[in-house]
Amino acid sequence: MYSSLVLVSVFASAVLAHMQLYYPPTFGADNNPHRTDPADTELTYPYGCCGKKIPYPCRGYLDLLGTPQGASVATWAAGSEQNFSLTGLGDHYGGSCQVSFSVDKGNTFQVATSFEGDCPHRGQGTDPAKQTFEFMVPADVPAGDAIFAWTWFNREQEFNMNCAAVTIGAPGYSVAAPGVPYNQRPGPLVADIKDPDNGCWTVKTTAEVKYPNPGPDVVPGDG
Repeated sequence: MYSSLVLVSVFASAVLAHMQLYYPPTFGADNNPHRTDPADTELTYPYGCCGKKIPYPCRGYLDLLGTPQGASVATWAAGSEQNFSLTGLGDHYGGSCQVSFSVDKGNTFQVATSFEGDCPHRGQGTDPAKQTFEFMVPADVPAGDAIFAWTWFNREQEFNMNCAAVTIGAPGYSVAAPGVPYNQRPGPLVADIKDPDNGCWTVKTTAEVKYPNPGPDVVPGDG
């Protein structure tokens, strides 16, 4: 009995020791003001965890688009500085993450910023106030409905993705044309998914992922 309890405890800790998007509120989250269904308690779970097939992209929540539960949770002007924050039960001593936008209902995503290391901030706990990251909304992202996506790789060959519905507004002032147009930015790295396996896997190591195609806006980490 003792050994069984230990195994259950260890398994539960391993399953829950992950992070999720806190702001903007992701689809299905307990802090999403438009949610009417029960909150999704597995948003921190990595893709492929626990024998469950999690649909890519956005954990299958794109079906909510066009419904009250899929309404926008934030409005950001193109070219503006914004932030996102994370929460959960464990920061996995960091990792690497990317934030991206889709303006075609999730068919394609373009990377806004790549954080290569220290995402989440290691040693800062899980308080969203201490897990906040700044980024620039691309100046030429089309105005209108969009999906904001956060993707994360930890050091254990695990991948997670959360998405939120946002609204992109026109720039409030004149902004310079970007060096790389929005539609030429790369898509986010997708790897470490067992089902379906796209054949791409990160290295299981003590180091953090360095993206092969991070896009023009990169925040270097320290790991």
